[in-house]
Amino acid sequence: MTYDLHTHSELSDGRDRVRDMVRAAEAAGLTAVAITDHLEVNQFGGVDAEWVGSLLREVEAARSQSRVMVLAGVESSILDWKGRISVTPDLYSRLDLILAGIGWGTKGIGFYQPEDKTKAIRRLVDVYCLLATNPWVDVIAHPFNIGLFFKDLNLSEIPLTAVAEVASAFREGGVAFELNNSFWWWFPHRSPTEVREDYQRIVEIFADNGVSFVAGSDAHSFHGVGQLSWVRRLVQRVGLREQDFLSLSALRTRRFHRLR
Repeated sequence: MTYDLHTHSELSDGRDRVRDMVRAAEAAGLTAVAITDHLEVNQFGGVDAEWVGSLLREVEAARSQSRVMVLAGVESSILDWKGRISVTPDLYSRLDLILAGIGWGTKGIGFYQPEDKTKAIRRLVDVYCLLATNPWVDVIAHPFNIGLFFKDLNLSEIPLTAVAEVASAFREGGVAFELNNSFWWWFPHRSPTEVREDYQRIVEIFADNGVSFVAGSDAHSFHGVGQLSWVRRLVQRVGLREQDFLSLSALRTRRFHRLR
C-alpha cells in the first residue's frame, strides 16, 4: 500500500491546502495520493462543482513540485437508495478518480431509513448493486459504513449471502472496494478492534469473489495523509496480497475503456 486514494483538502471539509496534502504524502513515503474532495448537491438539487476547476489547477501545480503522483478526484454523494450520484459523464472525463459512498444525504439510508432490519439490509444491498453498474464510479468509498445510520444493525448481522450478492455486483461492474482507515469511526458503539473483526468476514468474501481493493486514509488534514495502520492490520488478518489491490495503471485502463 504505497498510495492513499482518499483525502480531503480545504476545497471541501478538509483543513489544509492541496499543496500541503501532497507534501505530506511525499513525507510519508507514498508513491501517489488522490485529492478527493466532496462533491455535494445544493438545496435546489444542483451539483456544486465550480470548485473543481480550482482543484485541477492546484493539483497541476502540486505535480510540478513533488515526486509523488497526484490524482485529482472527488468523493461523490450517493443521492438515494437507487444509487444515483452527483457525478456527470463530463466531470468524470475531467478527473482522475471518482469515489462514491453512502452519507447523511443518501435518501433511504442517511435519512428516511427503514426501521425493520431485514428491509434495511435489502436496501443496503440494492444501493450497492445499483451503484456498481454506474460507469462513472471507480471506487466505492468505505462500503458498509452503516453504524451511524442503522444503529441497531451490526455488521455481523448482514447475511453472508447478501454480502456475496454485493461482491458479485462489484466484480461485474468493475468497481473497487476501498479499505478506509477511518471506517471504525462510523461505529461509535464498537471499539476499532471489534469493528475490524466484524468487517473481516465481509472483506474476505469480496476477496474470494475477485474484487479489487484500494486503500485510503480519509485524511482531512496533512497529518493524516498515508496513515493506514488500521487498514494494514485488516489486510494482514484477511491475508490480502499485492495483486489484490488495484494498481494505478489498471485504474487508468479501466477509465480509458469507460470513456471510449
